[in-house]
Amino acid sequence: MTRSAAFGLLLLLAACQRAAEPPAEDASEEDSRGQVQRYVFGTTQGEELSAESMRGRVTALVFVTTFDLASQLAARQLNQALRTHVPRINAGAVVLEAPKYAPLADVFRTSLQLAYPVAIADIQMLAQNSTFGEVRSVPTLIILDAQGREARRHYGAFTSEELDGWLTSAR
Repeated sequence: MTRSAAFGLLLLLAACQRAAEPPAEDASEEDSRGQVQRYVFGTTQGEELSAESMRGRVTALVFVTTFDLASQLAARQLNQALRTHVPRINAGAVVLEAPKYAPLADVFRTSLQLAYPVAIADIQMLAQNSTFGEVRSVPTLIILDAQGREARRHYGAFTSEELDGWLTSAR
């Protein structure tokens, strides 16, 4: 299977998942700026993905798993936004798997050629770092404004156009 055929399959699967989801009427889907979010996650490269390291720009964080095709598509779309969005943004991914699977998270980062940090956190770590509350599905995209306040939360697949609009409105 060629790369373009595989990517087309990913897009089709994400679209099917998106079509199966009911329209979001959840308040968490809306612009809900509140307090500044504080977070620290260890990356697969031994660094930190934190509020401090992301300060000053709109930041998009995507919560994913390595084995989920919609997560892979979301990670790629975020990678493209990081490279092309004006003004520049920050981006990061948090792989929701046990720390013993950190090598898989690193393979996820390198195989998708992600230009942003990839951290790993299991459910217990996420509960201890409860800044983001419940992350109930993957992918979950959280956009923070330049001050670090949550501006948008989206559960499930999304299009590049939606992502661009959300990033623009978070300024």
